[in-house]
Amino acid sequence: MNANQEKINGLLSNLVNADDYKLQPATSEQIEKFVSIATEKQVPQNVIKQLIELYSIADNYNYEIVMAFHSCSDEIIFEWWSDNRELWLGQRDFHTLRWSDEKFCLGDGSNTSFGEEYEAATLVQLIEICIKEIEKADYFNEDE
Repeated sequence: MNANQEKINGLLSNLVNADDYKLQPATSEQIEKFVSIATEKQVPQNVIKQLIELYSIADNYNYEIVMAFHSCSDEIIFEWWSDNRELWLGQRDFHTLRWSDEKFCLGDGSNTSFGEEYEAATLVQLIEICIKEIEKADYFNEDE
């Protein structure tokens, strides 16, 4: 595991409250297919590399709120590529994760991001932004 993979593993593992959120890596065949499509579409290599680091740790990762990533084998990731050169990385409720204009972003269907503080240079930073939003929601620590 490289440093980014360790960071991704640590961040996502710290969110896990139950077996429902078990980290499941993509298969090598799934990753090869993703790389083939992304390369054909001329997705920047540094973006492909970061996404491979995620998918090799957690493919199709869905958390209870805010953060969910499509499986690397789901071609919906590339749905917006031909129009806007954007990657649709995932969706959870109204939260949309994407790569657009050289940034990883947390936004919604109408907004690429919710603002500059929701834009990141790296995928790891986007995951950290999502975790801050999860913590703000205080979802699992509500008084009963």
